[in-house]
Amino acid sequence: MPTITLTAGSDSITIQAPRHPEIPGESYPMVVGRTTGGGHKVADLGDGTEWEEVTLTFDRMSNADYVALRDFIQDDITWSTTVFTYTDAASAAHANMRYMSGLPAFRSSPGPRWSGRVNISKDKSL
Repeated sequence: MPTITLTAGSDSITIQAPRHPEIPGESYPMVVGRTTGGGHKVADLGDGTEWEEVTLTFDRMSNADYVALRDFIQDDITWSTTVFTYTDAASAAHANMRYMSGLPAFRSSPGPRWSGRVNISKDKSL
């Protein structure tokens, strides 16, 4: 089974990779609108870099992996306070990532198994 790794300083966890491919979430902050004459108006809100946001979707994650992920988010990186390195299932490392949301919405099922999404985003100001 493929795995992912989350590392913050000396704290690290390796858990089973999401069953569904992660959603890469690369985007750029632009606003596009249409004029009454049929033209387009574009406002560039970015600083010249793309955003890198990743959604990790876990379906029936083991209890051990859920506890490791929960403890990493709550204790090791203190929710969004500390940046971490996310190493995806293809062994590509993504540094300066921050937890954004998702953990409180995880739901359990018999087994015990856990399902939910974790959203992380690259902090490009570092």
